[in-house]
Amino acid sequence: MNSTNVGILNLLYHGRFSQNDLALYLDVDSKTLVKNISQLNGTLKDLDLNLIELKTGKYQLELENDQWRYILNSKEFMSSEDIIDYLYIKFIFKGFINLEAEKNEFQISRSSINRYFLVVKNMLGENGSIYRYENAKGLRLISLSHEEKNLFCKKLIKIFVKCDFTISPLTIYYNLFKDSQVNELSEKLYKIFTFSDVASTKFIIAFSLALKICVDTFEGFKFADEYNNLEQYIEIKKIVEEELKNYSSNYRKQIFSFLLNLKNKENFFEQGIIERAKLLMSELKKQLNIENIEKGFKELLLKKLYMSLFKYENNILKVYSSKLNNDDKRLLKILDETLIKTGLKIYFYDKIIILSVLKKIIIEKNRKEISNILLLFNEIILPHDLYLKENLQKQIPHINIDIMPLFHLKFNYSKCINSYDLILSDETNQDSNVERISSFNYLRVLEKIDKKAIERGLNSLV
Repeated sequence: MNSTNVGILNLLYHGRFSQNDLALYLDVDSKTLVKNISQLNGTLKDLDLNLIELKTGKYQLELENDQWRYILNSKEFMSSEDIIDYLYIKFIFKGFINLEAEKNEFQISRSSINRYFLVVKNMLGENGSIYRYENAKGLRLISLSHEEKNLFCKKLIKIFVKCDFTISPLTIYYNLFKDSQVNELSEKLYKIFTFSDVASTKFIIAFSLALKICVDTFEGFKFADEYNNLEQYIEIKKIVEEELKNYSSNYRKQIFSFLLNLKNKENFFEQGIIERAKLLMSELKKQLNIENIEKGFKELLLKKLYMSLFKYENNILKVYSSKLNNDDKRLLKILDETLIKTGLKIYFYDKIIILSVLKKIIIEKNRKEISNILLLFNEIILPHDLYLKENLQKQIPHINIDIMPLFHLKFNYSKCINSYDLILSDETNQDSNVERISSFNYLRVLEKIDKKAIERGLNSLV
């Protein structure tokens, strides 16, 4: 099965999509999409499963949960790239492979399995690893280069991200990794990271699971852990030792070192991708006039860009349906132009995730420039709503908020328009300078402020 067909199934698992949305997420044209859906329906029909249908302008696939589990995990629905990854991972993990047995496992021709494994051989050759052929037995791995170890780890991360950290018995990886105890590991790692005050992101958990297999395969990696005061981390070391007591001392040591790296802001990302992420961030900052980003937002944006590039370069397609408003579309246009300028590509869904971070940065910057707000009320109780005033004061202490009756605008129009950055009213008003608000709930007021901030930021780019 080709990767586009696998992508279509993954998308339809998460919901209903229009033809245009499917094409966007998969980065294919509409004709290719229709052809692939036809191919998929042929396969689904052979398996006596429901077909992909177009209803009210959206494609959908209605299956029972166990049917979805089978489709998303079984080797029958693996793409050519997935098979190549499996052969690569198995060869390095086991140190030996028999292609005749693998041909039978996947029920494919000898020429197909040889063609797939040729890709594996090329990767090994390019990275300087060595293997040999054993007559009438198979191929045996002799040595692994440093580059090979990194690539092996990346492919493992890809597996764990795609399978949500659990190797199901339905997957071809289940028997391969069942002795590595990875399925029991996620919850323990989550406890350790939470206790250590380290954000347990998908990438960090996936890397930690991959590290277990790397330790089993070639003793893992060397982390920088020469910190002056290890005493301050004694409690973290205790919880690592306790939670991972059934795992090897080498793995416990490397997880502890990895945690120290994270807590001390050491960069463990792949250098090539981090450089591309920094290039993309630098261009986005210029295009959006957000050169001075707060440290927290800067780190968040860099991580999101890194993960987006990592996922695209490793063909990890994890998506959910989402809608774009006008602000999103304007930002998306700028992001697309910046990607073209830098020669980089990411999946559509990851663009949406990055947009959400960019919007937060733009809002934070431009919210500071909003200093005066006028609330025009028709509700007689509004001037006495202490809860509203207190919460607004907590959330936006730098903004002065005046509350006046609706007719105040009529008698002081010029002064109001010139004095206030935002005017809100609970009554419909024909004046474009006055925004309607359904109720003076403090959260709704904050939403209006954020909307004004994003508008200011985007309008300044025109």
